[in-house]
Amino acid sequence: MKAFKKCEMCSAKVPVEQCEFATQKRIINGKEYVFCCVRCAESFEKSKK
Repeated sequence: MKAFKKCEMCSAKVPVEQCEFATQKRIINGKEYVFCCVRCAESFEKSKK
């Protein structure tokens, strides 16, 4: 059974065992967030500012 995390912006399922370079991780206000792509990461980061 595969484990998944959800993209913080679009809720896409991202496999936990997927290569770290295939996902985007950002620390925003001291909390780590996981995203499926750069576009979602940047959009979420802009919405938090």
